[in-house]
Amino acid sequence: MKKNPLLNVLAICSTVLALVTTACSSAPAGNSGGQSSGSTSTSGSTEAAKPGGTLVFALNSDIVSLDPAFNYDFSTSPVVNEITEGLCRYDENMQLVGNLAEKWEMTDDKTYVYHLRKGVVFSDGSPMTVDDVVFSMERTRDPKTASYLSWLYGNVDKIEAVDDSTVKVTLKQPDAMWRYATATAATQIISKKYYEAHKDNFGKPDGGVLGTGPFKFVSWQTGSEIVLEKNENYWDKTGGPYLDKVIYKVIPEGTTVITGLKTGQINMAINLPLDLVKVVEGMDSVNVQKVDSYMNDAIEFNTQRPPFTDKKVRQAMNYALDKQKIIDLLVHDNGIAGHAIPVPPALWTIGKAKWEAAFKEIPDYAYNLEKAKQLLAESSVPNGFSAKILTDNDGLRINSALALQAAVKPLGINLEIEKVTGEELTTRGFSGSRDYDIIVNNWSSDFPDPSGTLLPLFHSDNAADGGANYANYKNPEVDKLLAEQVRLTDDEKRADLLIQAAKLIADDSPWVMLSHNKQIMATSKNVTGYKIVPLWSFQDMLKGVKLQ
Repeated sequence: MKKNPLLNVLAICSTVLALVTTACSSAPAGNSGGQSSGSTSTSGSTEAAKPGGTLVFALNSDIVSLDPAFNYDFSTSPVVNEITEGLCRYDENMQLVGNLAEKWEMTDDKTYVYHLRKGVVFSDGSPMTVDDVVFSMERTRDPKTASYLSWLYGNVDKIEAVDDSTVKVTLKQPDAMWRYATATAATQIISKKYYEAHKDNFGKPDGGVLGTGPFKFVSWQTGSEIVLEKNENYWDKTGGPYLDKVIYKVIPEGTTVITGLKTGQINMAINLPLDLVKVVEGMDSVNVQKVDSYMNDAIEFNTQRPPFTDKKVRQAMNYALDKQKIIDLLVHDNGIAGHAIPVPPALWTIGKAKWEAAFKEIPDYAYNLEKAKQLLAESSVPNGFSAKILTDNDGLRINSALALQAAVKPLGINLEIEKVTGEELTTRGFSGSRDYDIIVNNWSSDFPDPSGTLLPLFHSDNAADGGANYANYKNPEVDKLLAEQVRLTDDEKRADLLIQAAKLIADDSPWVMLSHNKQIMATSKNVTGYKIVPLWSFQDMLKGVKLQ
């Protein structure tokens, strides 16, 4: 009998599910353990939502930094987005609207002019000036900063203050993507004066950060919790912030998060362990929201490190893994299987019919062990090899690593799993040294366009320090296509070029695409005021939130 490489995953999931079900059924229901002064029982309350109180938000790993230049992962963003803000933002319909910039215009195909909102102050009451805006943008753009978002400035030539309330951005060449950059952390504004007084510890627990957002930084105990308080000086008086305090608890164990939601000790959590979503959906005291997303969960090969320089090795390992079993056992109806590129259907926002047709042509590397063996036999390492696979403790990632480890054993490939914290996985993934053989990671587009995945993940420029090219992938033809499409304004032509690039990438197989998962948020039923959207990762989530 052939051993199913995912039987061990199924056993893990079943055990965890049983443990959580037991813990949740025996946990007492009630308030948030005294941590939420404005909350009542998490179920059955008829009390109207009102200002005040403390909300407890679960993070599955510690944040990387309080510095918005490094605000680029799903634990850091929910924290930093409450403290610092960008020039623009997305509304609930994913349309670009003004924020710190009240309005803007494109004066020619390379020039954008932003008119800053008057009366904006930092949380200490000091005014936000045009100098703060230019400084913040230039700092994120500066290669010396090694910001994770610097790639968004790759086509920027100059950033200038026109007058006390106007900023002009001049591009090197037309760029279809620049408009979106202003709604990401790339233009989140910090106080220049505060930064210069805290250069040595800015963004760290003892240095903090000063921004214009609805909440202000109070404390950060690394590995434990981050505390924010209401910004009484917040410029937007149209509603909120209502909460007095937000406590972010770092809780890597999914079962602990689930139990906390059950008891009311946790009020809000995002990106729940996929295998435990049904448990949460069965809780009377919890609301679960889901939305189709731009998410991609994948395994990436370091294509510049032997033997992963050999395309046949990468293809062989891709065919060896039964990705549909991962969907069936772990993802369920919380996502869909991916083909060989990270462009989910929700991201077919340009040339949709062309993407639909292309998706049928792009390989999905469906499980085929005989083909995997044949490809490895034709490769530079026909007898197999040993390597390491880097992951954190996230349920989908660690189980996918275990599944790949088991799947490639029949090929003579021995994989050692190196498990690190979520923040270390992020920092190593963005490091130009690419200190890993294989990494299990995820990515969500920063804007509603397929270029938001293909450009940062596969252009060779983004293999440098701070770049998101996890696979260290370098293909001159792909570079040319990605660079050409971004200069165009005709979206149909852009779609043609992006699809050409996608097909080349799929054939090169730098990634093992696992799934496109939904964005999932759980809240205790006494939480009102926020609806999950695909681009939540650069949104303030808590300004309008109230507790009952």
